[in-house]
Amino acid sequence: MKKTVLILDLDGVITDLDIDWRLVYKRTSEIVGHNIEDMIIFLEDCYGTEMFDLSSKILEEQELKVILKAQLFDDVKPVIKSFKGPVYIASMQSEKALNIFLDKYNLRPYLREALSRDNFGAKKRQLKYIIEKESDNNNFVLVDNRQEYSDDCNYLNVLFILFDRKRRDNLIKIVKKINDITQKTA
Repeated sequence: MKKTVLILDLDGVITDLDIDWRLVYKRTSEIVGHNIEDMIIFLEDCYGTEMFDLSSKILEEQELKVILKAQLFDDVKPVIKSFKGPVYIASMQSEKALNIFLDKYNLRPYLREALSRDNFGAKKRQLKYIIEKESDNNNFVLVDNRQEYSDDCNYLNVLFILFDRKRRDNLIKIVKKINDITQKTA
């Protein structure tokens, strides 16, 4: 029987990182010589280049300043501990920041893998990797707080769930809905 693969974003779903985005955009724009409109799109577009490395380092500096203060949302651990299928984190944070957070809350035993921007540079590449790795499973669900990923998910046949803590979205309720949906399609 095929299982559902749950893919969670870090910032906005698992925790809330209080990054000084104004500083990140300012410093990155100075390096590249023009205003950066969207850091995630910029990183995706320049992945594998020196610009990516320099920009990623600027962002990582900010991530490392806030990652130790970041708190795990209460609904996360119960969900990842009890979910019946594989659970991944697909994050646009640096590997170093992601590892610090995972170790702080002892989340690794409940995850199949945690993917960072360092090795992929884009959420779409992370999703493709997970789909390839979990080819025996046909239900993939991404829970993320960025609407921009819905097109990638649609293209890759991944169910996309827009998650917004400000609307009081709750991961336990979301995963219950995922289980209900995937049981009906199985």
